[in-house]
Amino acid sequence: MVDTNEIEIAAPKSDEHILTSLEVSSGAPVSQLDYLKLFSADTWEDLTLELVTHWKTQYSRVVRCGAGGDKGRDVIAYSNKAPNLWENFQCKHYSNKLNLAQGLLEIAKVIHYAHLGEFTIPAHYYFVAPQGVSNDLLKHLNDPGRLKTQLLSRWDKDCKSKITTKRDDDIALTDELRAFIDTIDFSIFDHLPPIKIIELHSKTEFHAKRFGVQVKKRPRFESPPEVLSDNEVVYTNELLNAFADAEGVSEFKAASLVVGSDYKEEYDSARKNFYAAEGLEKFSRDWLPENSYDDLVEECYEAVSATVRSKYENGYVRYLETNAHATKITYDSHPLRPYIKIQDKKGMCHQLVNSSRIKWVKEESS
Repeated sequence: MVDTNEIEIAAPKSDEHILTSLEVSSGAPVSQLDYLKLFSADTWEDLTLELVTHWKTQYSRVVRCGAGGDKGRDVIAYSNKAPNLWENFQCKHYSNKLNLAQGLLEIAKVIHYAHLGEFTIPAHYYFVAPQGVSNDLLKHLNDPGRLKTQLLSRWDKDCKSKITTKRDDDIALTDELRAFIDTIDFSIFDHLPPIKIIELHSKTEFHAKRFGVQVKKRPRFESPPEVLSDNEVVYTNELLNAFADAEGVSEFKAASLVVGSDYKEEYDSARKNFYAAEGLEKFSRDWLPENSYDDLVEECYEAVSATVRSKYENGYVRYLETNAHATKITYDSHPLRPYIKIQDKKGMCHQLVNSSRIKWVKEESS
């Protein structure tokens, strides 16, 4: 009898990307968002200070308040627009998302000391937390009127006895303080989502050291279509010319390729290799600086050019020798090195043919 509560376990899906030695040696990549959650309080403080190097490029002056006496301020950034305008980055490290009560307390601190005249209310106030803010706090940050109402209604419960560390030093919500709160635009209070923190940190010199270089996943090769694409005409014609040169005929058409013959297999392989290289180029554009792939193809050209220039009995032999040599290139200095397959190395030769950098049939082999 079959138990209806039993659920058949489906086979795991196969990866839709090319597995590289880099990925195997480093294991599954840890996302940068998950890295943030692993940081200790000390590491989070270090990361915050590293962020200051970015903020310093955006503001006229950026300073950090000393621990214990920060009066609700962690990193203070003074605006370029006016010397009395400043923004506060309040960095909180908790094991969970920053909740509403915690957020209200931090807001109450900066309001209390601003009311005392220690400083003005900031132009903007950002919570910076590795886990981000809770949904409840986020809803209130997105609704300034609601945030203000909650601060007033929960002052005695969440703020009054916690603003200062002095014993029996409660900060009552007096009429004067309430009137001061009424002058504040609560839309200044916001947060930096974890993904934004990573984006800002990536603009600093510390990012690679802190997060490491993320292992990229290259998609699997695209199969060539049955009908030639426009960008295949040049290199396939040149390959057919090489076949004709080897056979001592004036012309060789793709339609005359016999299934199972060396020429047919080489022709089909060339198309697969070309599409592999085209895929590598597309993959590189997603994360490498502009012209990075062009640099790789140029390196390929320099590596095979002497082989191409050598004398051969026909263009097909030149093609075979050049491709054989291309597979031995290591590309050790290029960031794509872990992702380059044999197919790419051969495919780049076809790309060089497309750009008229190399030809298989030379005058001396005619």
